[in-house]
Amino acid sequence: MNRTTLRPATLAGWLLVVAVGAYIAFEDAPWRVPMPAGLPLVPIWASSVVLLAAGSLLIRRRLEPVVVLAAMALVAGLLFDATFFEGVAFRDLGIYLRAGLDFRLGQPIYLTDLVRSLPADPTAYPYLYPPPTLPFAAVLSLLPDALVTIAWEAMLLASALGGMRLVGVGWRWGIVLLAWPPFAQGLYVGNVALPLFLLFAAGPFLGASLLVGALLKPQSAIAGLWLVRERRWQAIGVAIGILAGLVVVTLPITGVDPWRAWLDGLGWFSRSQPLVPRTFYGLALAEYVPAILAIGAAVAALLAALLVRGRPGLARLGVASVVASPSLYAHGFTIALPALLELRALVFWTAIAITSVAGGLSWFAALALVAGGWFVPVLRRSADARQGSEDQLHPLADAADPWPAARGPSRISR
Repeated sequence: MNRTTLRPATLAGWLLVVAVGAYIAFEDAPWRVPMPAGLPLVPIWASSVVLLAAGSLLIRRRLEPVVVLAAMALVAGLLFDATFFEGVAFRDLGIYLRAGLDFRLGQPIYLTDLVRSLPADPTAYPYLYPPPTLPFAAVLSLLPDALVTIAWEAMLLASALGGMRLVGVGWRWGIVLLAWPPFAQGLYVGNVALPLFLLFAAGPFLGASLLVGALLKPQSAIAGLWLVRERRWQAIGVAIGILAGLVVVTLPITGVDPWRAWLDGLGWFSRSQPLVPRTFYGLALAEYVPAILAIGAAVAALLAALLVRGRPGLARLGVASVVASPSLYAHGFTIALPALLELRALVFWTAIAITSVAGGLSWFAALALVAGGWFVPVLRRSADARQGSEDQLHPLADAADPWPAARGPSRISR
């Protein structure tokens, strides 16, 4: 072992490897691959990481903490992805198609009462999207299921890879990051979170996309505050025009009543969340902490985002959107990726590892690392994006910050 491994920074890196390894082993201890009667996940994960580390040592003649962290995170993510197969594939797509069918048949679409237990059929979960989405869902429900599923999944895959490319992640790293559970789960259930990620990623290039996403999930409008912060009034006007146009075009088809039913349904869903916690809240902070603390965290994240300009502010607003989400699932973390990419490689892979196990309050530790980087520069990438061999394992490669192709300030003045 050479002397460089005894440097404080290297020693801290290996201590981080031990801590992250213990975290993954603890969180994944109850899981099996495949669930529920397969092999224990942790021994498969540990042996795979050892083999990858040994291979790296033979090839590179040295082993660095960042290599082991990346291996731990990616293997943990892939194995946890395999546990998804216990659930119902394309569940959320099924929810959309059921809503489209109910709309065509004139049946109730939105909640009209409290939900006290989960329906046996996951595609019967509440539909929460506003009426302008119903004509589109109705058209999809007319098409053959196989055709819709293939086309929908292709669109989601293109959204994930295209969004990562806009953020600055190369194609190879983009394919690797598809194993990250937020992307993998979004693909598996067929959720619109991935198109929303694409709209968010397109923000510095097509500002209106930051507000258009609010049509699907209201919390997406938080990212639209970046347009106000950057004084992009034209983009705001375009977005308002698009949203108003969608309402005007679809109103003769939907009528006014579905709008009342939608608002009532959101109220019923909000009141049902405490009755069906782990599913209706998902990973939202309100599932784990008192409402006042969840609101306080959301406000703090929003204020921290609005303190800075340029692309760093947009990345922070992605984090604020996650923290403020009243109902949050793994795929909702995708819009935090630009903020995660601001971290140096060692910290980035730590955050990916944290979010590569079964979701819970611990996932917010990854966002805490991001927030730490806002105030502790050593956690972030250096201005020249070159930190020796460690940086070779960063998905942004030579770029110093997310959205390297976009115009305007990309780094906070320090």
